[in-house]
Amino acid sequence: MPPNTASTKRPRWKAAWPRNRRNSASRAPRSTGRSERMKLLFRIAHEPSRTLLLVQLAALLLYPWFDTGHGQGVLAALSVGVLSAAVWMVRRSPREAWIAAALAIIGIGAHAAFRFTGITALGVAGAAGYAAAFFYSAAALIAYMMQDERTTTDELWAAGATFMLFVEGYAWVFSGAQLLQPGAFVVPGAAVQQPLTWVQALFLSATNMSATGLTDIYPATPHARVLVIVEQWTGVMYLTVVVARMAGLLRKR
Repeated sequence: MPPNTASTKRPRWKAAWPRNRRNSASRAPRSTGRSERMKLLFRIAHEPSRTLLLVQLAALLLYPWFDTGHGQGVLAALSVGVLSAAVWMVRRSPREAWIAAALAIIGIGAHAAFRFTGITALGVAGAAGYAAAFFYSAAALIAYMMQDERTTTDELWAAGATFMLFVEGYAWVFSGAQLLQPGAFVVPGAAVQQPLTWVQALFLSATNMSATGLTDIYPATPHARVLVIVEQWTGVMYLTVVVARMAGLLRKR
């Protein structure tokens, strides 16, 4: 007598259920990875100032490792990366992003040509282009922070990023000044006075922007001293106007 297949046959939904469960389990990690990437992109899109500040701090930690003659190419690449992040951030502000991009292209192109040719005029033009791009980006972030009467989390990140943009911009100003006027900045006690390295220019800029004065590098010419005074004034005004206003709005919230 043949077996009763009707009683031993597994229901269709039971036969399909384990296979569907396996398929869904195999798809879970992929969907989870995709969702994590989407979350990361969402954070970058909605908090671009934090991304810019993290890029700046990462570059700052890498600068000392390449602050030599052979590492100038890496330093230039890091500066390009920071400047690209700054130009990208300008898109969130009321300012025109194409202006920052044009200034950045001028600075990058002229400075790259200076590294290969050694022509002083190209070095000055490159430093001026870099500085102008950083200053324009800083002004754009200030406009972004001041455009309304409330303080968001991203605007708090923007305050730190703007400070670093000013520091980097003035570092390029000092680099261009010493090309125009060799010996504009000196390190007391050094046996031979050499042009400031990028880290030295950045250190001089940060100490003056923050008005701490903890530096062993001094402006030796009247023009260099005026540049230092202008940066000190910029730092004081940034703290008293922009940061103080944001602190007041944050307290109201």
